Amino acid sequence: MSSSVDATSTSLAEDLQDLQLDRPAKGLKSVEELEKLTVDEHLSDIERSVYLLSSGQEVQRISVIHNLPDLLRDTESHDECMRRVVPKVREVLHLAQTDMQLAATSAFLQILQKNLVPIQNYSQTFLQTILNSVDSKDPDVASAWLDTLLDVIDLLPKEVIKKEILGSAISKGQLAQSVQSRLACCRILGKISTKFEPFVIKKEILPVVQSLCQDVDYEVRGCMCRQLDCVARGLGLEATKSAILPELVELTNDEECHVRIAGLETVVNILSLLDAETCGTTIIPLVCKICQQAVQAEDATLPVVATQLGKLCHGIADNLTDEQKQWFIDFYKKLCHVGLEKNKASSRVTTPVIDKDRGGSKESDLTDIFELEDKLVECRKNSAFNFPCNGFILWCKTIQT
Repeated sequence: MSSSVDATSTSLAEDLQDLQLDRPAKGLKSVEELEKLTVDEHLSDIERSVYLLSSGQEVQRISVIHNLPDLLRDTESHDECMRRVVPKVREVLHLAQTDMQLAATSAFLQILQKNLVPIQNYSQTFLQTILNSVDSKDPDVASAWLDTLLDVIDLLPKEVIKKEILGSAISKGQLAQSVQSRLACCRILGKISTKFEPFVIKKEILPVVQSLCQDVDYEVRGCMCRQLDCVARGLGLEATKSAILPELVELTNDEECHVRIAGLETVVNILSLLDAETCGTTIIPLVCKICQQAVQAEDATLPVVATQLGKLCHGIADNLTDEQKQWFIDFYKKLCHVGLEKNKASSRVTTPVIDKDRGGSKESDLTDIFELEDKLVECRKNSAFNFPCNGFILWCKTIQT
């Protein structure tokens, strides 16, 4: 009995030793760390900010950046903040980590939203940092700064946009630039196209837009395609018919499904800009072709067609003949039943033939089957949700009368 107690005591002692209960808790700061975080309380807000940006820890620098709008709001510290703190902020951002960059994107946007700095001063300081940071090698940082730039564009006068942003955007769209840069160009051009007169868009922006629609990278083509309705709104009807629609028609026939989906969604967005003649001669045949191809291919475009069909029909309804209306009714019925046909269902449950020379596998073929079934189910689901806006009941009554 005694030996058993001794063994238990020894085991307990060893367990306590392993726990090292006397060691400092990890969450507590050492004396040296506390000294690094300590700042002279007699320093002014400006002095403290400059000191922390120069010698402080990451968390302290982030705090300064978050507080930047408040420093600029204070009339007593405004000028000194612009002279001493802002240059230091721009300096540390060159090598800053993601958290500090994200803090800066928020602060820089707030400064413009709250009119804390005159537009001229903003464009010479904060805007330049934003434009440079869009080219960050970190995709997350670059994306955050790009979103900030797009928000900033909404608040800037067109003179500043033309002088400070247009040239930079065009240079980003050159083929020699990275895919990330060209993608940024697409979104910037879409945003600024509604800011200028049609002749400026036609001369400065349109050539780059057309080039990006033909880009070698499918992501760039898709991204530029999604901005075509914005470019069209800036150009006007006639230029849209001659310059934008040919690009859009080609993009809806792109080899990549991603681009075709972007093309379909852009067709929906551009409908309100077009006249009856253009809808009748170009858009309606194009929509019918897109619908037919989606059903035949049974790819990712099919659920999107089912989602957008209501908006498409609503947008072109006034330009459809009774025969065309009947075609869309029949097509909608087909979408509602896609994947339910007995012959297709029986063929899909049959075990696929594996081509060993192709390196295929039973698992991958089954995965393809399940993915296809998911698309078909999604298509029927979207068709059901889409029924009220399709207006097929009204169409049926119109045809019957």
